[in-house]
Amino acid sequence: MGAVREYLLRLVAVCMLAALAAVLVRSSPASRIVRLIGGVLVLLVAVSPLLSIDTQQLSRRLEQICTEHSFDTSAVEENTRAALASHIKRTTETYIESKAASLGAAIQARVIVSDDEQPVPERVTVIGTLTAEQTLALRQYLTESLGIAPEKQEWKLYGISE
Repeated sequence: MGAVREYLLRLVAVCMLAALAAVLVRSSPASRIVRLIGGVLVLLVAVSPLLSIDTQQLSRRLEQICTEHSFDTSAVEENTRAALASHIKRTTETYIESKAASLGAAIQARVIVSDDEQPVPERVTVIGTLTAEQTLALRQYLTESLGIAPEKQEWKLYGISE
């Protein structure tokens, strides 16, 4: 705290001296030079603490602070991947149910996504009542549009609607 006080006192003293010198030579032709010299002196006193910084010590301290306050980025990545997988699961289920509705069927879709870094729909279970044509069209949609192989599609049909 004493160093800050001493710095501020030096800065104020130089400012006062520069202002006094500028007032004393106000009408003189040298007034511009006196003001320039006063400004340079104020600038030198203002930046003098920066010239005395121990950059190696500062670097070590910053490194220590970064080490003390670091966090595990893998947990953030895992949370992000889990949120993405959940979103893909819900969105895919909604797409499948919407496609079935456009075919005139009411179903419930349950999607399982892969555990890869980029989760994709891997398996689907379709529960509901569909006609043979609706089932075929939905099977084709799951295979061609979503890339879910027929062997990874499970169908739980409760009666075939006519």
